[in-house]
Amino acid sequence: MAMSNVLQYVSGGHFETSTGLFKIPEYKVMPKLSSRFKSPKERQPPNYRFSVLAPRLFHTNLSLVHYSVFFQMCRAHHIGYDIREREGSIFTLIDSYKRDLIGMTVVEADLVTAMKTFHRNLSVVHQEISSANLPGKNNFNKLMMEVDKIMSSLAVEEPPEEVETEEKTEL
Repeated sequence: MAMSNVLQYVSGGHFETSTGLFKIPEYKVMPKLSSRFKSPKERQPPNYRFSVLAPRLFHTNLSLVHYSVFFQMCRAHHIGYDIREREGSIFTLIDSYKRDLIGMTVVEADLVTAMKTFHRNLSVVHQEISSANLPGKNNFNKLMMEVDKIMSSLAVEEPPEEVETEEKTEL
């Protein structure tokens, strides 16, 4: 419940219980130079978001890393939250004394991207805070295997995309 409240606070959205969707309010996007030539429909971000929540990520080596170093490592690997697009990764610091628990929420425009980002973030954090000499106890590996299973089931359920061909006409 607390992680969903953090998600609502950061994105400004709300969960629609009748449809099961998380909707964010519409907002105007300032056009960038590279997006000037796109139609307004292409520039408008979707109003619905998909999120993956992990309220209790446990790793004993997290206690060896200061929070400032942890967030610098995240920035170095481009793990963060884009306030304008309302997409990205959010971390919650759970235990300030032991510092071996964190929470992670990933918010993306589609489910597959959210799952891939979640898996990538878990992998990056695990690789950065683990070493061969000090592997530590964690639930990261088990969670990454579960995400892999879900991703394989999503790949099976998605219908193949239709490829459109253009006919060339000669003048």
